[in-house]
Parts: sequence; C-alpha cells; structure tokens
Amino acid sequence: MKKKAFLYSALLLVCYLVFMVVLMPADRLYGLVKAQLPASLYQIDGTIWHGRAAVAIIGQQRLEALQWQPQPSALFRGRAQVAVNFRYEGRAFSATLGRGLSGLYLRDFEGSLTAASIEKFSQQLAYGLKGIFDIDLKEIATHGSELASIDGSIRWRGAGLEMNNGSLGNFELKFTTVDGKINGVIRDIGGPLKVNGTLFLQPSGAYLFAGTIELRDKQRNDLRQGLRFIGTPNPKGVYTIKHQGQLPVNRLAAFAG
Repeated sequence: MKKKAFLYSALLLVCYLVFMVVLMPADRLYGLVKAQLPASLYQIDGTIWHGRAAVAIIGQQRLEALQWQPQPSALFRGRAQVAVNFRYEGRAFSATLGRGLSGLYLRDFEGSLTAASIEKFSQQLAYGLKGIFDIDLKEIATHGSELASIDGSIRWRGAGLEMNNGSLGNFELKFTTVDGKINGVIRDIGGPLKVNGTLFLQPSGAYLFAGTIELRDKQRNDLRQGLRFIGTPNPKGVYTIKHQGQLPVNRLAAFAG
C-alpha cells in the first residue's frame, strides 16, 4: 500500500513539474538560455508551450510575428520538435522545426519569397532576378553541418531578369533524395522558354546544374538578346547551360552545435 502511495505521489510530482515548466513564462526561460541560442528574440510573450516574439534576429535575417508551439509527441520518437509561424519581409511562413539523433530537420516549410529576397542568400544568384518564389518543401534534413536530404518543390512565378522587361514564364524545381543523393529537376510550366535541367547537390552544398533553354517562339528577338549571356545556341537554337557553385550550407554549423 505504501509502495502504491509513493508511486502515485511521484507521478503527481512529475506531472506538477511538467505542468510548471510548460507554463513557465517564455521571457523568463529565454533569459536563462539566450546565451546558447543562435537567435535573439524581442518583445516575448506567452509561455514555453505557446509563445510569441515580435521580432527574431537570426544572423542578418529579421523574422517578425514569430509564434511557436512544441509537439511533445515527437519525444517518443527521440526528437525535439516545434511548430512555428512567422513573417519574413511581410510574407507569411509556416514550418515544423526539429532535432533528432542525427541532426536538424525542417518539415512542411511553406511560404513565398520575392526574387530579390532569394538573391540575398547567395551572391552567385545575383543576376537581377524578378518574380515570386513559392516554396513547398516537405523536408530538409541535416547531418551535423551538412545536408542529408531535400524533398519538395519551389516554383518561380512571373520569372524575369532586370536586363529584360518581358516575362520569362513560370518554372518549377522539384527535389528528391534517393539513397542519400539529392537531385533537383527543373522544367518550365508554359511560357516563351522551354527549359529542362538537372541539379546535383552534394551534402557540403556544392552543386552542379546542367540543362538546356530553347525559345518556343523563334521570332522573340528580345528574348534571344537576353539569352546572350548564356552563350551561343546550337544550329537548332538550343542553349546549353552548365554551372557549378557552392550554397552557404556552412551556416548550418551555428545551429547544429
């Protein structure tokens, strides 16, 4: 009888402690752990269980109206996981962030970015892009500070370049990861350009893109002039592209710890 009473008392104590932790004011906990976090939060409100921050600064990026809610069921699978919503440059985003035994992961990441915002993340993309990028990534997983997998899609609507006033159409990049190999397939979704290509992405962030571009309307001399930066087309009017570079994956090291 005494043993049962002790177990019940211990269970009540654990429940009470968990209850107190999840209801702890978020600003109080942040004050205790902010030195270990890769982000700075301002105007914090709510609790650990469901909290808000008016502004979050991560590196040089500013997020606004950040909200979070932990998902404790993930603990039974050996993961710490939280659902977040925020605004970046006036646009809404939602995602699930987590950390497992092998590294960090980002799931169900949805939102839109202007082309100008995309260019901020890599100098190699600074071509004067125009349009909107719709992001729908089912998962990005890391192993330490390297990429482990990417699955999902990115669509470029109203694509264009500063050097050309006309629209280049709409394009889609679909990522898949098979046996640890990350590949992306790029294609056009209608428009004046016929585009096909493949993106090979290494865990280190090194990438190689190989593809072709062709004018659907051979009379579009304005677009032909805009494609001169690619090179000279073959006799059938097909431009061949081969480009390699490095994505800033090393920034993951700050979060991987």
